[in-house]
Amino acid sequence: MKTRSIVRGLTTLFLAVALAVPAAAGNDMDHGKMKGMKMEHGKGGGEMMGRPIHTSEVDGYTFTYRLIDMKKKMEMMKGMDMKGMDHGKMKSHHLMVFLTGPDGKPVTDAKVGFKVAGAGVTQKTMCMGMKGGFGADVDLPSTGTYTVKAKAVVGEKTLVDTFTYEHR
Repeated sequence: MKTRSIVRGLTTLFLAVALAVPAAAGNDMDHGKMKGMKMEHGKGGGEMMGRPIHTSEVDGYTFTYRLIDMKKKMEMMKGMDMKGMDHGKMKSHHLMVFLTGPDGKPVTDAKVGFKVAGAGVTQKTMCMGMKGGFGADVDLPSTGTYTVKAKAVVGEKTLVDTFTYEHR
């Protein structure tokens, strides 16, 4: 039940962002025309889509990671109607990974999960497909080094990527 509330809250959050950004830009919802705000496959997006933290390659597939600071995102969205969001239970960050296949095309049909370890805590979470990538909420409660492990199942192929991230 908690998972559904969190998913519903995140969906509301991303929908609010998707609706607010083009309205503020004054265009016709074509994200591709907004300089620096193209919200597809991990390119551009500025603070709203997080900041790039790592890129790597596994068996010809490219993993591009972005991290969204949820506290900063909430500050950017002050004044918006966020019914259904339980801010007290919100994780500190949202981790996204965008996959590109060996053919250079985005991978949008996969099962992806993260294992994040650091600050004395290990978290495992499954990702949801969103905005051309896969994302999940994670807690990075303090500064320090975190180990991020991503596992992606693309068709019959299992890909595992691991890197360390210095959270400041």
